[in-house]
Amino acid sequence: MSVPHEVVFFTGATGLVGGDVLRRMLAADPALRAVVLVRDAGRWEQVSTRLALPAGRVGAVVGDVTRPGLGLSADTRVRLAREITAVVHAAADVVFSRPLAVARAVNVAGVRHLLDVAAGWPRLRRFAHVSTAFVAGRRVGRILEGEERGDAGWVNAYEQSKHEAEWLVRASGRDWVIFRPSTIVCDSAAGGVTQYNAVHLGLRLLHDSLAPMLPAAATSAIDVVPRDYVAAAIAVLALRQDLAGRTLQLCAGSGALPVDELLDVTWQAWSRRPEWRRRGIPRPVLTDIATYHRFELAVEETGDSKLRQAVRALSYFAPQLALPKAFDTRAADAALGGPAPAVRTYWARMLEHLVSVGWCEAVKGVAA
Repeated sequence: MSVPHEVVFFTGATGLVGGDVLRRMLAADPALRAVVLVRDAGRWEQVSTRLALPAGRVGAVVGDVTRPGLGLSADTRVRLAREITAVVHAAADVVFSRPLAVARAVNVAGVRHLLDVAAGWPRLRRFAHVSTAFVAGRRVGRILEGEERGDAGWVNAYEQSKHEAEWLVRASGRDWVIFRPSTIVCDSAAGGVTQYNAVHLGLRLLHDSLAPMLPAAATSAIDVVPRDYVAAAIAVLALRQDLAGRTLQLCAGSGALPVDELLDVTWQAWSRRPEWRRRGIPRPVLTDIATYHRFELAVEETGDSKLRQAVRALSYFAPQLALPKAFDTRAADAALGGPAPAVRTYWARMLEHLVSVGWCEAVKGVAA
């Protein structure tokens, strides 16, 4: 049986970015085939239908990155060894509040298990790994694309586990490329939100006056990116031969907005709704991290359970606001022929979407 020139093994195809990367790669190369690793065949059927993937070009195998051998049968591993030419690894546990051991089970052990299995794939010529720009952790200043430092520590277990995963990929001896997207917030055209995260939670708390203080300087830049930009970038670059051994930061870079400007845009957008404007909710006070920690302690001593719950929810990511970073994107911009969309071009549309759909149940749970 002849084997197509490219057969890509995907993890995370049911997640925020992976499915769109798969859809775009299939559309760009009519000869490309894919095999997706899924834990739930039923959910994959729903996702593949929603993505309208071409019939006959995508197969699914049931397994789990947290298990040795990916939980695959011997027969499946033999078949994959004959076919797979590339890997796009997008599976991850992205919950910031996880204990380190739990985050490592997916983000570190998952990479190790995948690399172990891939060691038996003789046709494999590319391992594309989706990481995060926040492997930079508590570092401040300019963050270069080729840097691998972890000397400053991390704000949460997600950041640390993704840093550790990058080291495994680099040490694998494989032909690899690493993508470091910033925080993904929406689709750029309509501002629609596919998956809610810490940014949306923070905005909900601001909207409901449950985040009266933030640990940030007014000029600190907030770097976020649209989902479609990240998916398109990975789809185009994952198999590029000239990018072997490169780390590409898929970030807003110079298009990020300083905190004070971001708050201006946010309050202007929300103030267009009379019912919110009448509430007269003030902008949060921006302060240093030491003062913010005293604020957290003071909130814990109050009897305000709603405010206490909100501040606790912020604790897993708010400290990043006090660690200003400027992500270098020169290599990614050169490879893509241009930068990511500037945050200002889609931020207000995302805010309108969030309010118009009533936010989401996960975010409501903290702010309700």
